[in-house]
Amino acid sequence: MEQPQSDSYQGQSGGDVSSHDPMEPQAAREHKTFLLTSLAGLLFLIAIPFLVGEYYVSLASEILIFAILTSGVNLLLGYTGLVSLGHAAFMGVGAYATAIGSSLLGYPVWFVMLASITVSLVIAYGIGLLSVRTKGVQFLLITLAFGQMFHAIAEKTRYTGGDDGMTNIPRIDLSLIGLDADHDRVFYFFVLVCFVIALALLRLVVDSPFGRVLVGIRENEKRMLALGYSTFPYKALAFGISGMLAGLAGSLWVQHSFFVNPHIMTWQMSGEALLMVIIGGSKAFFGPLLGAAFYVLAKDFLSDITEAYLMFFGLLFVLVVAFFHGGIAGFIARIFNRTGGPAGKDDQ
Repeated sequence: MEQPQSDSYQGQSGGDVSSHDPMEPQAAREHKTFLLTSLAGLLFLIAIPFLVGEYYVSLASEILIFAILTSGVNLLLGYTGLVSLGHAAFMGVGAYATAIGSSLLGYPVWFVMLASITVSLVIAYGIGLLSVRTKGVQFLLITLAFGQMFHAIAEKTRYTGGDDGMTNIPRIDLSLIGLDADHDRVFYFFVLVCFVIALALLRLVVDSPFGRVLVGIRENEKRMLALGYSTFPYKALAFGISGMLAGLAGSLWVQHSFFVNPHIMTWQMSGEALLMVIIGGSKAFFGPLLGAAFYVLAKDFLSDITEAYLMFFGLLFVLVVAFFHGGIAGFIARIFNRTGGPAGKDDQ
């Protein structure tokens, strides 16, 4: 059987560069490039709190939280070819489960975080079992319907505070290691650790035979069926893993903002997550991080200079889609390819 390849999802910053040893296997070059890119990116993320003020540290935490959410969305969109408009619901599940468990029930935050992630995984997998039986517009609409259902539950349930939401949600207690997560810099590093763990697990998933099957489903599901694969359980599990990452993002978000209300579960939030993935590059492993950074920073900058920032942001989005083939990650890859740097294959 010809295995479906996921190479186009692995580089994002690496490529087939003539300066490399032609005898070196391409997969090994791409793996080396990925590791070097990851290390450089991690060092930069570690340095951020020492280079900027507290406001931008808080903004960086927001970027990483949204990057976790969009990385999960990208597992569906970029790897499996499924477009969901309901993933904000799983982010809301993680947020509300953390808020209720810690603020109302008094459980330790670390415990409610684990519970929130587990609940998000179970709910997402259950919804995936129902949703992935449909395709195309039908899939998009059924995920939208489930998302709106959870939004309505959060809005009408008194334990969630209704439209007013919930406040005074505590952050995780890091006193055992001598740290106070109420300080934004400390909390940033906690979010960074969660981000690294989430992406490391996601990388294991996409590099596994399971991940290659997902790429095969995206490329040609009928062919995968003809080869003997039952694509249904693969898509359902991918949906569950994606929802789990959204739940983690929600749990971190509610600790970041100390507040949650039903807006976090709207279809607009799901749409924003899709925009981040598309802007960053849906066929790039680090595309969601780049898209989240672009979205959060651009929105923050434009909102400071005009009340009509959404109009200008929409224009920016159109320009990125029109001229940045493959998103920001694809643009960066082509620049490196032209200059002979350590770029990866053009994903598109």
